[in-house]
Order: sequence, then structure tokens, then C-alpha cells
Amino acid sequence: MKELFTLTVILYLISILAVLPLRKNYRASITVGHVFTGLASLSLLAFTVSVLPEALKGKAIEFTYDLGVAKIPFHVDGLSLILCLVLGSLGLATSIYSPKYMEFYERFGRGWLYVVLYSTFVLSMVLIVTTSNFLWFVFFWEVMTFTSYLLMVWENDEEYVRKAGWKYFVTMHVASTLPLIVALALLYAKAGSIEGLNFDNLSKLHLGPIYYLLFLVGFGSKAGVVPLHFWLPDAHPAAPSNVSALLSGAMIKVAVYGLIRTTCFILGLNETFGYIVAILGTVTLTVGTLYALKQTDAKRLLAYHSVGQMGYIWLGVGAGIALMAKGGSYAAFGAIAMAAGLYHLVNHAIFKGLLFLSAGSVLYRTHTRELNVLGGLAKLMPLTALFTFIAAMSIAGEPPFNGFMSKWMIYQGTFLSGDGLLVFCGVMALFISAATLASFVKFYTTAFGGVPTKVTENAEEVPSSMLVGKGFLAALCLLFGLIPSSIIPLLLAPGKVLTGTDLSGWISTKYWLVTIKAPGMPSGGETYFNPWLLVGVLGVLAGAMLVSYPNRPKKVVKVWTTGEPVRMEHYKLKAMHYYGPFEEYIHGLYHSGDVLSEWGSGVCSAVAGGYLTLGKTLLRWADKVGRGITSAGRWYVENGKEVYLDEAVASPFVQLAKGLAIGLEELSLNYNLLLAVAVAVLGLILLILAGW
Repeated sequence: MKELFTLTVILYLISILAVLPLRKNYRASITVGHVFTGLASLSLLAFTVSVLPEALKGKAIEFTYDLGVAKIPFHVDGLSLILCLVLGSLGLATSIYSPKYMEFYERFGRGWLYVVLYSTFVLSMVLIVTTSNFLWFVFFWEVMTFTSYLLMVWENDEEYVRKAGWKYFVTMHVASTLPLIVALALLYAKAGSIEGLNFDNLSKLHLGPIYYLLFLVGFGSKAGVVPLHFWLPDAHPAAPSNVSALLSGAMIKVAVYGLIRTTCFILGLNETFGYIVAILGTVTLTVGTLYALKQTDAKRLLAYHSVGQMGYIWLGVGAGIALMAKGGSYAAFGAIAMAAGLYHLVNHAIFKGLLFLSAGSVLYRTHTRELNVLGGLAKLMPLTALFTFIAAMSIAGEPPFNGFMSKWMIYQGTFLSGDGLLVFCGVMALFISAATLASFVKFYTTAFGGVPTKVTENAEEVPSSMLVGKGFLAALCLLFGLIPSSIIPLLLAPGKVLTGTDLSGWISTKYWLVTIKAPGMPSGGETYFNPWLLVGVLGVLAGAMLVSYPNRPKKVVKVWTTGEPVRMEHYKLKAMHYYGPFEEYIHGLYHSGDVLSEWGSGVCSAVAGGYLTLGKTLLRWADKVGRGITSAGRWYVENGKEVYLDEAVASPFVQLAKGLAIGLEELSLNYNLLLAVAVAVLGLILLILAGW
């Protein structure tokens, strides 16, 4: 078991080393690098399968990497395996898809650097969800943030990309990394050693409510939860589409893992905290989806849906935490509700990854993301159209695709809870699901429906490797929708460990049939759903309609223009024309959201300006002190007749001050790095203060 995990890490490291000799050959470096990242993803999936039997029993495997100068402990349980499944599946799909797609960015060169960043980014996420020490968790968290930023601004000749990357970088360090560093400092003060920061040791400490707040802000901002979501709609579209698939499909899911690991397994279940998470999830799914409804940029529309779908995940997880904290019969039902949230986490990673890869395919062939000018791609790119349709129906929660199953379980976890607040949250989630469907009706019909436009008339299907990557994710959408028993047992594992209860009498997964029992529900009154039965019924109805209404040759008639010279393309219903009256009806919501977004961006700019001002001030003083010490040292060396012991002692410090001045001068040319250093210094100061 451990060997497969080690192999995964080694393969990611090999992918970095293998591209260094190929720095002058862009395509070769991209291809070779992704061969090894694909093998690493397969190894991670094999590791997940090998540990699965232990996880289903509520057990975990533990091991330690001794690096000589440091030791990294690992703890892999059911919760870790869920994220390993996501990272392995999405990593494999993007590794197959990327070599051809990255030809789109060949003008930037540096293919070897892209592979180094890509491999480091994915590997850091794997290590985050498996390490069992909070110090290493925060370290890998910062590696993930920094590499994702560099990948995000890959197309750096575009001003909007640079601005989006800057907003992401500042927001993550202020609202995500900083709270985690403060929590790390406080925990270190209590634990007294690095070994004391192991999750098992931390779970035995008596930790106050401040930690719930720090973790809520730290992980909520990375997950894009309202009101800390303002960076996400700009950041995800700015990245290359294969990177966007990882940002939306994997990185923001790692934040959910961090929330559950820290607040449930370390701090302990808290009913009030569960309600807060559920409410934030409901607000987030509402705001994110309604904002997605008005977008006409394909990737920006998908980015806002990342916000909305994260709301569903937080709703399920929050309901699970609240119900498990109640104890008794609610504990088992809460474990099912949390499993529903985790189910949607897996499903969202798959169908959102597929949607971003599909948007990348459209961009690859048409060089645009604007839905208003697209059209007719279903005839020109039929397989891409099919895979996009599967993903669109999945995110809209339409049976029998995977998104329906996880949403259905979330609805059951809230509707049957007997808790008025959770029931209300579930009703809002059900209502907003209709808005999700409306949004993807617009997305699909404007891009793939109708006749080709001037922009799309020369488009053709993407290369086969890109289709294979998308086809793999489309197959998973069908697998987890038609055979829920293939994934639900793993999703129940974290709840079983947290509650210590047997769930066999509460939920049953027999092949494709799922039944759920709620507290107080009599025997035989369980709710259930059978996706194959639905497929059979729909198949019979479709067959009857084909027999009753056979396909006849279509008669094409020109539109009557009353003699006016109007071109046919002017009759096309564009994306901007969809749902106009509805947008006008909720204009107040959109206006409020815009104001809050501008306020959040303003706060980020102010904080960044403060850091830069502080950094420049320190730079000027350090430069003056350094130059003064250097001048004094030179005078001493030039005028001294003999070398004394005090000179030998002082010389290293003189050189250090000189080097510091030069280094700070270089840093002033790189504001992003300066900001990172400033935050690290602030964290070190807090750590020292906590130690005192």
C-alpha cells in the first residue's frame, strides 16, 4: 500500500526531472512530462483501491517519510481516499488532455516550466490530503497556492489575467494562508513541539472557538464561499482550461477536506458550527448560480457555477455536522448527510472538470469563449457536444447522471431531518437547481445549437487524445449516476468514524438501488431511488414516441422579413437575450453583489498596498543600514594595518548585511514575491509571539 503512494510521489518528481533536458523543445517537454503525471495518477488510483478495504472498515494506514533533516508523517483514511480518488481521476484526464491542448499556448514557450509547476501543484494537493501534521499541512498548502498562482497567470501578456492573478494571490494570503498561520502559531504554543502538531495529538487538546473561526475563514476563502468568493470568477477563467479544470475540480475541494479534517476530526463536532456551514452553503449556492445565469463568457459562467456548486457541498457537509453533533439517532442520519455532501464533491470534480475541458476544446478550435458569437458546434464537434451534454445534465442535477444522485441525497438529508432551518436550506437548494438547468440550457444551445456562425464555420473536432480525456470523465458521470453503490460506501466512511455508529439500518446501496431511512421513520417507509428503473421508463416512452411520430424529412422555409434585407444570423437568439426579464426582476441582488465584490477587491488592494508600503519602507532602511555597515567595513579593511580577531568576526556580518541589501533591492522588482515574504515574516513573528 505504502509502496504505491511512494511510487506516485516518485513519478511526479520524475516528471519534473525528465523535462529539464528538454527545455528547448516545447512539445516534447509537455508530452514527456504528462506521460509521467498520467502514470502518477494511475498509481494514485491504484493506491486508493488498495487502501479501500481498510477504509471501509473505519481503519487508516499510517507511515512516515524520514528525509534526514525532517520527518513527514502520513495518515490515510476514508476522507483522504475520497480526495485521492478525485485527484487521481481528474489528474489522469488532464494529463491525457493537456499535451495537445497546450499547443494553444506554444507562443509562450517554457513548456518545461509548465510541467514543473503542474506536477508540483498536483503533488502538493496529494500531500495535503494525506499528511497528518499541521505544520506540513500549512507548508504544502502554501506550495499549492503559489504554484496555482503561477499556472493561473500563464497567459501573462493579457492584462485581465495579471489582474485576476494578483487578486487571487493577495486574497489567498490574507484570507486563507494568514488565518492558517495564526492557527498554526497558536497550536504550536499549546503543543510545544513540531511532533505535537500531529493531528492525533491536536485532537486531545482543549481548543477554543477561535479555531473554528480561523478554519472557517481560511478554508472558506479558498473554497470560494460567499462573501469570500470575489476572486474566483476572475481567477478560474484566466488560467488555461486544463488548469481551470484542476482549480475548480480539485483545489477548492481540498479546502473542504481541510475544513472537515480540522473542525470535525481535530476540534470535534459542533452543532452551531454545522448550522453556520449549512447557511453559508445555502447563500453561496444561491448567489453563485444566479450570477452564473447572466454570464455570456463560457469560462466565467462555469466559474460562477463553481461557487454555486460548492454551496451544495457545504450545505451537505454542514447539515451532516449539525445532525451528527446532536447525537442519538440523528448521528447516523448526519453521517448520511455528510456523505451526500462528499458525494457532490466527487461528482462536481468530475463534471466541472469535464465542462472546463469542453470549454477549452471550444477555445482550441474557435479561439473564443464568447457565447454570443458561437453556434452550430454540435454538427462540427459531435463528440465534444455529447460529452458537454453529459456534463451539463450532470451539473443541472438531471437523472440518471451523477449530479442528480448527490443532489437527491442532499435533499433527503435536509428534508427528512425534521429541522426547520435545514429543511428551508434544502428547499432553496432544490429551487436553485432549476436555475442551474436554465443556465446550462443557455450554455449548450448557444454554443452547440443552431447553425454554424462565421466564427465556428471552420471548426472541427479536437484531437483524439483530448477526446479520450473528456470521455473518461463522461464515463465516470454515468458510472456514479447509474451505479451509486460504486462510490457511496467510501463516502460513508468518514461519518462512520466520527459517530462510531453502524449505518447498515439507515442506508442501503444494492447495486443501483439506494434507500435512506430518517429518524422516527417507520420500517418500510424509507425513501429510495433506482436510476435504472428511470432509464427503463424513459426508454419505453422514447420508443413509443418514435413509433407514434416517425421522423419525416424536414421542410426548410425562409423567414419572412417583409422585404427587409435582414441576414439570417440576426435571427439567432444570443446568450445575452436569455432570461432578461428574470435578471431585471432580481436586479437588486446583482447590484448588491457587485458592490460587495468591489468592496472586497478594494480591501484586497488596500491590504496589498499596505504590505508593499511596509516592504518598501523596510527596504529603504535596510538599504541605508546595509550601505552604512558596508562602507564602515570597507574603511576598516582599507585602513587597518593588520587583521585582528574582531575584523574576522565582524566581516561575515558585514557581508550578510550587504547581501541583505542587495536581496531586498531585487525583491522590490517582484511585488508578488515581496508580498509572500512579508506574509511569511508576519507568520514568523506571530509564531515567536505565541511561543512567548
